[in-house]
Amino acid sequence: MAYESVDKLQKVLADEVFNHTRDPKKAAGRALGTLVEIITFYLLKTWGLNNQISIERGLEEYGNPDITHNVEYSLHPIIRNSCVTVNKSDKAITANTILKALEAVNFELKGLERKSNHLLSDGILRNACTIATSENSFLLASIKSENNDKLELYIYEQSKKPYAIFECKRVGVEECMSKGPQTIEKAKQGAYVARTASSLQKIRTEKGRTEWHYLQEQWQLCYQAVC
Repeated sequence: MAYESVDKLQKVLADEVFNHTRDPKKAAGRALGTLVEIITFYLLKTWGLNNQISIERGLEEYGNPDITHNVEYSLHPIIRNSCVTVNKSDKAITANTILKALEAVNFELKGLERKSNHLLSDGILRNACTIATSENSFLLASIKSENNDKLELYIYEQSKKPYAIFECKRVGVEECMSKGPQTIEKAKQGAYVARTASSLQKIRTEKGRTEWHYLQEQWQLCYQAVC
């Protein structure tokens, strides 16, 4: 069944699915948010970007590494990759197990800090897990294929600096409002204002400098540093 808008769907969920909760509207909103994130993830996989995806990584703000915020998905360049095989019969596939397999194929691990994450534990298989990190990269593992009692794992090292990010936000008209979108989060409000009300975009560079971006004739993008 199709709905006129996300707001209509949220209202149906609140009235018919989450009506037993303390705050049905909020519960329905969170469910929709999760659904949007799942759709986004599998869309990125469909585009062939599976091994470049990181989930909920903290990104620096204003060029200051002490100020970060998490984004749903970020895409990172792959520095190097490899494949290893582990026993499928193991009840858990830990970062330590994978790192030992990498050492056996002479994969250089110098400068990497080992992590204690699990790719498989208690019957729960994760899309990927971080097995080690360095100052400038993450080392991750995911399952590539299954062959009888063996699992082939794909190991890839991502650059810590992303080239793209994806934020999953729901935008809709708030109840009792005649104009929209009136949004739940200030981030959404800011995005709406920037898109519709400003032809002069102010951004922060990775070094913390403020620049104004604007369009000239023939769609030429120009910028001016202001501080």
